[in-house]
Amino acid sequence: MNDLDSLIKKYLPEVIAFRHELHKIPEIAGEEYKTSAFIREKLAQFPELNVQKPFLGTDVVALMGDPALPNLTLRADIDALPVEEKTDLPYCSIHKGFMHACGHDGHSAMLYGAILCLRELRDQLKCSLRYLFQPGEEIRAMAKKVVDAGTLENPKAAFVAGLHNWPKVPYGTISARIGAVMAAAGFFKIVITGKGGHGSMPKRAKNPLETAAKIVSGTKKIIPDGCVLTVCALNGGSNSNVIPEQAELQGTIRFLDPEAGEKMIADFRNLCEDLCKADEVQCDFRLDVPYPATINGKHGYELAKNCAVKYLGTDAFTEMPESSMSSEDFAFYLQKYDGVFCHLGTGDKTANLHTDKFDFDDEVLERGIRFFVGLALDFQGDK
Repeated sequence: MNDLDSLIKKYLPEVIAFRHELHKIPEIAGEEYKTSAFIREKLAQFPELNVQKPFLGTDVVALMGDPALPNLTLRADIDALPVEEKTDLPYCSIHKGFMHACGHDGHSAMLYGAILCLRELRDQLKCSLRYLFQPGEEIRAMAKKVVDAGTLENPKAAFVAGLHNWPKVPYGTISARIGAVMAAAGFFKIVITGKGGHGSMPKRAKNPLETAAKIVSGTKKIIPDGCVLTVCALNGGSNSNVIPEQAELQGTIRFLDPEAGEKMIADFRNLCEDLCKADEVQCDFRLDVPYPATINGKHGYELAKNCAVKYLGTDAFTEMPESSMSSEDFAFYLQKYDGVFCHLGTGDKTANLHTDKFDFDDEVLERGIRFFVGLALDFQGDK
């Protein structure tokens, strides 16, 4: 443990500087060109790493150690969000309209810190390591493409671990649970086409806004327990005296249980189509579920818990009291490989995720580094 303490103290200033540089250059899903180039430049200085050619274009993957040993894959996401930053930080985003509002710069920095430490501890390892800097977690769920491209094969991952900062969870603790950690997420777009007309003569028109309002109201009756259906946008019309021809609804669904989710989707479709038919308007119903639920198994949960207690302290593990209705494309790794996904608590020290005032807390970086390094030091591939 003393070796790890001294290594983290040695490298933490470099890790913080690494995060700040990433924070300046936020890029959205699949377009992380400057981000991936910066990470590749940093990793190229280490001869112990076998940095792979891109699998998808903006991913960065590096291997370390004997590929004949069980492989532990440590993953961090690298993309940002289309949010205008309002923090006034000295390392504020220089890309107008984009920012690291979810802390992926911090996740990447923790993985980079783990690389710095594990290079010097590699003689103690009983596993090989894959460091995966993944693009497109937000919106595009690109972990599926990462898996489909065979990124976690050769050597095949025996275990995959991921970590996400999480406000309101006790500060500096690792939080996990057996079962669903994050919900499945889907997104819908419903276009209602009616007949436009003059605002003074509604009987001569087929007002799509009236049907849209009925749909919004009707959704409250079809949402099962443990599910979410939220209309987030209702657009239609641009004049106080003109009935529009079209109205558009957009929003999201979330669920933990696939059966309940499928029923909600079917009921939602029927609701929209029945109301549109009754009002004699057309309904174009589109709904996609790109994110499955992120589900931890018992083995991964126990490894994470034991690691947190051993390397971060006896009070460093927090049992996740309930599943989050947010989503995570780490789900695709857990569908195919053994692994674990955890939250890293930041308490009340940061703004909420996905807001224009958010900034990852530098002081919690060392906790994530300890967790990643601890997993690597203890992992031997046996279940």
